[in-house]
Amino acid sequence: MKNKKYTLKDITLYFLKLGTWGFGGPVALVGYMHRDLVEEKQWLSEEEYKEGVALAQLAPGPLAAQLGIYIGFVHYGLLGATLAGLAFVLPSFIMVVTLGVVYQLYSGLPWMHEIFYGVSAAVIGIISISAYKLTLKSVGKLNLANIKDNWLLWIFYLIAVVVTVITQQEEVALSL
Repeated sequence: MKNKKYTLKDITLYFLKLGTWGFGGPVALVGYMHRDLVEEKQWLSEEEYKEGVALAQLAPGPLAAQLGIYIGFVHYGLLGATLAGLAFVLPSFIMVVTLGVVYQLYSGLPWMHEIFYGVSAAVIGIISISAYKLTLKSVGKLNLANIKDNWLLWIFYLIAVVVTVITQQEEVALSL
């Protein structure tokens, strides 16, 4: 194992902030983790990150939370995984419960409906951008040279996209 580039406190605080302010769903959060932890802070290598994404995609459960748990585990084992996972998930849990209570109390008000419609549109945009970036990292750019070089990867990718759209669920067997 290489030298630790961050403390347990650093990674826990990072996931607490990401869990609190991160916006756009699992794909967007995975993109933020790459930007922050691989590109900017360089706490993880590209290989560690890619391994984490692959394992998170195979494991049942939410992709971003699984990746956060893996990242906590990389240098700090079970304690790091537990603290990173809790720090990441707890703010979302509290926000969802709070929003549920607020929606229940004020759902009949027109301005409440407008707020939720506006947030929905923003989330769709963020997810689209993040899905595109994740696709580029997974299979590369959509150009003839890349498709020729990685044709088998593109075939599996397209099959997975079609099966996911048709069945509306991810098939682990395709990933394997």
